[in-house]
Amino acid sequence: MGLIDTAFVSANLWLLGLVLFAAMSAFAWLGVSLRKRARGERDGEGDREGYLLSAALALLGLLIAFTFSLALNRYDTRRVMVVTEANAIGTAWLRAGFAGDEAGPGLQAAIARYTDVRLKLPNESGDAAAIEAETGRAQTRLWAEMRAAIRDTPPPIAGTIITATNEMFDAASARKAERVARIPGRVIEVLILYALMSAGIVGYVLGGSGRRHRVVTTILFALLTFALLLILDLDRPWSGGITISQQPMLDARAAMR
Repeated sequence: MGLIDTAFVSANLWLLGLVLFAAMSAFAWLGVSLRKRARGERDGEGDREGYLLSAALALLGLLIAFTFSLALNRYDTRRVMVVTEANAIGTAWLRAGFAGDEAGPGLQAAIARYTDVRLKLPNESGDAAAIEAETGRAQTRLWAEMRAAIRDTPPPIAGTIITATNEMFDAASARKAERVARIPGRVIEVLILYALMSAGIVGYVLGGSGRRHRVVTTILFALLTFALLLILDLDRPWSGGITISQQPMLDARAAMR
């Protein structure tokens, strides 16, 4: 992961927003400066400049819409995976009860402890690696307890318990893989670069229009900044302002009581 990618993932969103807004303002000022230098060469070019600005902003809107759709799809996938893991844990816990009067409750208690480990994940996003390591240790212990619990269980019932446990572990692995899968950094870089270039075109085309267009341009840059921040926020579902609800996992844990 490069330096820019790391900034997109870990930097404060409001700080990023200020940097983006300042950068777009700087590029707009550069566009205004270029327009002043070319003042004598622009007679009769107002309409063509307007078409250029409209095309640039339209393409920027398409890029933002594409990237937003990509971020939202990843967010929805992560949300569905929370439900999938909660269902897998609930199924494993129910099937563990068939292991026998003595072994069943112990195996169910082990699954409950494993669920408590998984519930730590979204609340400690800065320590995700440590929580995943703890998950691995919990899976090892749970697998050992399951083998001991089903030793005297009829094979058909033991097979369903093993299958449910495997599915529970697979759901945890799928969540881990999807959590680290983010919008490619190159896509975000190109989007921001295009936003800066569009800001320069705005400054060039509207630079000589007076204070009224400065107010409109400021509002435009603020809206673009908020749109980019929303995309970045959706791409960090465990630590951003838009987080994934863990209610399905909480409901599964509550059902065990």
